[in-house]
Amino acid sequence: MITKGKAVKPGTMDLVCGPEVTGIAAHESCGHPMEADRILGREMSQAGRFFIYEGGPFWIGTRIGSNVVTIVDDPTIEHSYGYYEYDDEGIKARRRYLYKNGLINEFLHNRESAAKLSTRSNAASRSVNYDREAIVRMANTFVLPGDMTEEEIIEDVNYGVFMKSFTEWNIDDKRFNQRYVGREAYVIEAGKLKHPVARPIIETTTEKFWKAVDAVSKKVEFDAATCGKGDPAQGIPVYTGGPCIRLRGVHVK
Repeated sequence: MITKGKAVKPGTMDLVCGPEVTGIAAHESCGHPMEADRILGREMSQAGRFFIYEGGPFWIGTRIGSNVVTIVDDPTIEHSYGYYEYDDEGIKARRRYLYKNGLINEFLHNRESAAKLSTRSNAASRSVNYDREAIVRMANTFVLPGDMTEEEIIEDVNYGVFMKSFTEWNIDDKRFNQRYVGREAYVIEAGKLKHPVARPIIETTTEKFWKAVDAVSKKVEFDAATCGKGDPAQGIPVYTGGPCIRLRGVHVK
């Protein structure tokens, strides 16, 4: 990739993201900003105020993505790194639909945050150890698969980039402005993968990223990861990953 990669000419084009890129985007720009304790202001001095807050422009029912974007957090996937049957407050685990058909659908709750927002806990309370506080955490956060193959997604791209994996990612404390830099990446021309691309970059917002998605593959791939949160810090086991997704008409450089 280093010796054969060529810089892409900056401009508006289609971008196909592999599972690794899709996974980090879902985790950072959906999973974290849907944690109700942080929505209510917890750790604001450390992690910042999220773009989702009561009285703000984004709340339950607000459009954040296209109709094909449904992102779930699901601790019930057996043998997964983030699997559990009950959370640390004794609530039975279930799949949580965070973004549903492009709309903000539900937050991740423990008993405390649920009570403050007049709802019920959805079993997102986790602690890394008996001597640490149980706080709102993700489990396995990913985009639900679609009905296309990866080949079909690429075949319908006239010109763009396939960012299979990333070497760097950045997101602001609001979880809104973000940047992803490709590691293994290729130019797509007339529906075919061509030469490698050296470090393609997309800089965008959560809203622009998910609203640009028009296709999702049916194959899902996961990676085990550790999600950090809290003070003192708690590293909790999670899955990232998901399907391939295609973004239409985004700026890549």
